[in-house]
Amino acid sequence: MIRKFIPLVIIVVLLGIAVGSEVELGRIPKEDPLGRELLYLPSPEMLKIMSLGNSGLAADVLYLWSIQYYSMFRPHERFLYLETTYNLITDLDPLYFDAYRIGALIMEIQTGGDQAQLKRAVRRLFDKGLENLPESWQLAEAAAWDFFMRFQDQEAALHYAEIAAVRPGAPARIKRMVGVWRDKERAWSIDDSIDYWRAAIDDAEDEYDRAMSVSHLYDAVATKDRKALEAVLAAYSRRNGHCAKGWDDVITAGLIREVPLDLMGNPYGIDSSACTIVAYKKIRDQ
Repeated sequence: MIRKFIPLVIIVVLLGIAVGSEVELGRIPKEDPLGRELLYLPSPEMLKIMSLGNSGLAADVLYLWSIQYYSMFRPHERFLYLETTYNLITDLDPLYFDAYRIGALIMEIQTGGDQAQLKRAVRRLFDKGLENLPESWQLAEAAAWDFFMRFQDQEAALHYAEIAAVRPGAPARIKRMVGVWRDKERAWSIDDSIDYWRAAIDDAEDEYDRAMSVSHLYDAVATKDRKALEAVLAAYSRRNGHCAKGWDDVITAGLIREVPLDLMGNPYGIDSSACTIVAYKKIRDQ
C-alpha cells in the first residue's frame, strides 16, 4: 500500500518544487521581458507566400499580434519597429482601415523619443491610408482631430479636415469644422468666410446644422460690418471730439443714411465708452 503512495508523493513534491521555482523566477526583475524584442519581421512578399495567397488573413494575424506586442510598452518608451509593423500590415491589406487608425493611435500614445519624428511617422501612415482609401472621410476626420488634439498642429488639422469635407458622404459637421478652423486660423478673407457659411446653410442636413451655420455667418457678417462702421464712428469722433451716443447722431452728421442692421435685421448698438459697435446676435428671433 505504501509503495502505491510513494510515486504520488514524489510527484507532489516535484510539482511543489516547480511551482516554487516559477514563483521565485517571477520575482527576479527583468530589464526586457520576453517578447519585448522583435527578432525578425518578414517582408510583405514573404508573408504573402507564407499565407498561400491569403494576405488579408496574414494582415489580420499581424494586426492582432501588434496590439498585443505594443501593449507591453509604456508610453515613455520608444515603441520598437512601430511604423515598420503597420506599414507591413497595410502593405498586405492596403484597405485595412483599422490598421491605419489604430496604428496612428498607438504611435500617438508614445511620449518618449523625438516628437517631431513621431509626428512625421503618424502623418506618413495617415497619408498612406488616405491614398489607399480615397473615399474614406472617416480616416481624414480622425487625422484632423488627432493633429489638432495630440500635436496641437492646427495647420495640419485643417489640411485633413479639408480632405474629409470633400469626400463622398462627409457629414455637415465636418464642413462646419473646416469653416470654424479657417476662421480661427484666418486662412481666408472675411468675404470668403461669408460665402462659405452661406453655402453651408444651403447644404445643412438638419435644423441644428442650419442654426450653427447661421450663427457662424452672423459672426462673419458682423466682423465685416464692424470694420466699416467703426471707421465711421472714428470719423465722427475726430469731427466732434467725442463718440456718437446713437446712430441718429451719425445720420445727422451725414456719415450714414440709415441705422445699420445686422444679418437678422436687428440694429447694431453703439458702446460710446469704447466707441465700438455692439452686435446683439438675436438669431432665434427669426
